[in-house]
Amino acid sequence: MKLFSLPLRWRCLILLAGLTVQTVRAEQFDWYRFSVNEDQLQPVVDFSGLNRPITAADRVFVRQAHFYTTGADRRPNTGDDKRLRFFGISLSAADNFPDEQGAVKLAKRLRRLGFNAVRLHHLDTTLSDDTSKPQGILTTGAYPSFNHEAIRRLRLLIDACKNEGIYVNLNLHVGYAFRPAVDQITPLFAGERMPFASQPMHMFEPRMQALQVEYAQQLLRRLQLNDDPVLAMVEINNESSLVGAWQRQQIDQLKGEYQRILQLQWQRWIQRQYGSIEQACVVWHSCSLPKKGGLLVSLQDRLILEQGDDWTLKAQDMLRRVFEKFQWTVPAVLQRQHQLPDSGLGRRVIDFLRFLSESDKQYLELMKKTVRAEVGNLVPVAGTQAYYGGLLNVDSHVAMDYVDEHVYVDHYQFPGKEWDRNDWKIRDQSALKDGWHNLLSRAYYRDARKPFVISEFNQAYPNRQSAEIIPVMATLASMQDWDGLFFFQYGDVNLRDPAPDSFSLTGHSGQLVTTGLSSSLFRQFQLQPNPDLAQLALPANVRLSLAAQLESVNPAVYPGYLRANMHLSEDTATSRRIAMDFAAMTQSKIQSMSNTTTDAEHDAEPGAEVSVRAPGQQLVYQREQPQLWMQNLYGALQLGVSDTANLNLKILKPQISGEARKYATFLMGSRDGLPLKQSRRLLLVASGATTASQGAEEQALAKKLIPYNGNMIWKTLEPDVGLAGKPSGSRDGVAPVWMERIVFQLFVPSAYPRIEIYPLDEKGSRLPPLLKQNIQQVPGGFQVNFNQRTPWYEIVLSPAL
Repeated sequence: MKLFSLPLRWRCLILLAGLTVQTVRAEQFDWYRFSVNEDQLQPVVDFSGLNRPITAADRVFVRQAHFYTTGADRRPNTGDDKRLRFFGISLSAADNFPDEQGAVKLAKRLRRLGFNAVRLHHLDTTLSDDTSKPQGILTTGAYPSFNHEAIRRLRLLIDACKNEGIYVNLNLHVGYAFRPAVDQITPLFAGERMPFASQPMHMFEPRMQALQVEYAQQLLRRLQLNDDPVLAMVEINNESSLVGAWQRQQIDQLKGEYQRILQLQWQRWIQRQYGSIEQACVVWHSCSLPKKGGLLVSLQDRLILEQGDDWTLKAQDMLRRVFEKFQWTVPAVLQRQHQLPDSGLGRRVIDFLRFLSESDKQYLELMKKTVRAEVGNLVPVAGTQAYYGGLLNVDSHVAMDYVDEHVYVDHYQFPGKEWDRNDWKIRDQSALKDGWHNLLSRAYYRDARKPFVISEFNQAYPNRQSAEIIPVMATLASMQDWDGLFFFQYGDVNLRDPAPDSFSLTGHSGQLVTTGLSSSLFRQFQLQPNPDLAQLALPANVRLSLAAQLESVNPAVYPGYLRANMHLSEDTATSRRIAMDFAAMTQSKIQSMSNTTTDAEHDAEPGAEVSVRAPGQQLVYQREQPQLWMQNLYGALQLGVSDTANLNLKILKPQISGEARKYATFLMGSRDGLPLKQSRRLLLVASGATTASQGAEEQALAKKLIPYNGNMIWKTLEPDVGLAGKPSGSRDGVAPVWMERIVFQLFVPSAYPRIEIYPLDEKGSRLPPLLKQNIQQVPGGFQVNFNQRTPWYEIVLSPAL
C-alpha cells in the first residue's frame, strides 16, 4: 500500500512513529565512564608549556588593531613589541574567591588546559557578608561596601594566575541592582522592584553613575592593580546600553522619577541641538503632540520610518519581513531605504537614537577615564557587547579600545519561569549547521581600527555536539584573525566529583579534551588568516537606519542589508577576513585589500559550500552534512559528520565504524614541536557526546536526552529520580561522567616504518598499546582501527630498530 493513498491522519501517525523510532535509535550510544583528571595531566595532554610567568615586559596594549606586549624595554610601539592572542575562560560569582590552595589549584589547571587569560565576571551580583566563604565582592552595606575576605581571596587568585602566565580581564558593572533606600538613589514607585543590574537606569541616573565611579576606583585600588601587567583588559558594562534598552522596550517601561530624569536629559539634548523644543517640533511636525514631541520616544513610534501613513507602505513592510525571515533575496521594490528623513516624525525617532547613543558615550567615557586614572593609559578598556546596542555601539564606543562580543549556540529556552532547573529545552543543534551563520555574522561587528574579542561563547550541556564549539571558535577566530576568545565558564574548582553542569567546563569531559590543541591552534597562530580582506564601509546614516529597524534584536536585519546592498552573506566570512570601516562617511562599498585571491569559487570540493586554501593550510566547510575540516603545518581537525568520501584530503580522514551516529570531533596535533608530517609524537582527540548520571553511583546509568513534552523538535534531559512530575532533569549533573565511545578508522601518514599507538586514561597516562591486528602498514603510512574507550590517543612514530 502506498503511503499517500492513506488518509491524512494515518500518514501523520506513520511519519510520527518513524520520527519516534529515529529518536530512540539515536539514544543507542555506547557510553563509557571518563572524567578528565585536571590536576594530574601527563605531558602529552598538558599544555602548560604555552605559558610562562607574567613580568613587566608582558604588559598588554593596543597596536595596529591588535593586542601586543611591550617587550623588555617596557615601552609601547617599539621594535621588541610582540603580538599575542587571549585564549581565556570566565569565572562567575563565588568561583572568583577560592581559598589560597584553591587559587593555586585553579590557576595550574587553567594553564594545563592551555588558557592564558581569565575573565573575572559577576563579582558584584551577589551580596555577601560571609567571610568564611564569600559569594561576592560586595557586602549588604551601602554600595560600594567591600567584603574584605573576598578582596583578599581575589588578589590571591590574581597572583596565582600571574605566576602561571594567565592574564586578568576585570569586569566592572555586571549584576549589581541598586537599592534606593540603602544607596540613597532616586526612589521607585511603591511596590516596584529594581530590575536586574538596574538596567538601564544605572547608565543615566547621576548618583548611580557617581557610585559606579567610586566602585571602580576602590576595586582597582584594593586589588592593587595599578602598574600590574597581569591586568590585560577591563569591561565596563556587561550586556547593557541605552540604545539596546530602547530596542528591547526597557525605555518604554521606565516610570516615575526615572522616566522624568531621562526625559529631562532628552529635552536638554533637544535644546542643544535645536535651540528650543519649539524649533524642534517644527522640524518634527510634532507641535500638536503632548509636550510638542519632547516626551520619550517609544518603540512603537519607530514604525513611522518603515510604514509611514500609507497602507501600501505597510503592505510592503509585511512582505519584506516575510522575505527576511526566510533569508530570501528581497526584491528591489521591497528593499529598505536607508536615507534618513530630514523632517517629520521619523526625524524625531532618529534624533532620539542619537541622544541615547551620545548618553551611552558619556557614561562609558566617564568610566574609562576613571579606570585609566587608576591603572594607567595602556590597559585596554571595552564598553559593552556589540550585540547589545548593535551598530550604534560603534558611535558610543568610539573612545573604547577594543570590541567585545558574546555568542552562543543552542542556548537554553525556558517555557515557564526563567532559569527553572526542571523546565527547560534545547534543540540539540550543531554549531556547524544551525549555528554556523550566527557565529560567522559576528565578524560584521568587527571594527577595522580595534582588536576583536569574544568574551563569552558556549554550546552548553547537554547538547550532544558540544565538543565541537571550542575548536570551531578557535578555527573561526584564526581565520578572521581575531584577538581573544573566552569560554563561558569554568565552574567550581572545589567540586569533589565534577560533572557536566550547564555552561561549566570542569566536569564536561567532551569539551575538556579539546582545549589544549584548540589553544595551540589559536595562540600560536598555527592557522594563517584568510588572505583576502573585505573592508566594508558602513556610514553613520546606515548605522542609524539599521538601529531604528532593531538590528541588535532582529537577526534578519543586518544580514539582510549586507545581502541586498553589498551582495554578501555570512558565508563570506569563511573565505575572507571581515573588517568594518565604520569611520567611512562615503556610500557603502566593498574593497579588496589584498592582492591574494581566494579560489573558493573556483576550486571547491563537490558538495562544499566554501573551500579555502592558502600556503601551508587547507580548510573545507560543508554545511549540509555538516562538516568542517582544517589542516595546517602543526595540526588538523575534522568536526561534524565523518563521511569524507567526497573530499580530497591529505590528513585526518576518520571514518566512524559500526552503527554509531557518524558525528564526532577529531583533532590531531604535533607534540614534539615538529611539523605534523615530520612529527614523531602526535596527540589524537576523538570526542563525542558527554552526559552525567541518572541514579545512585553503584547503579548509575548515562542520563538520556529526550523529547521535551513529547515534542520531537525540542530536547531536554530525562526527569531526575523522584521528580517525574517535572518535564526536565536538572542541568547541573551528577557524577560519574559518561562519554560517547567513538570507534573509527584513520589513515596515519608517516615516513617512518614503526608506529605505536597508546590509548590514554583520564590523566593522559598510557594504557596498553593498540594490538597489532588493529594496525596495517600501507603505502605512505598506516591504516588504524581505533576502538578503545577513551577520547585520547598518543601516536609514536620511529625508525626501524
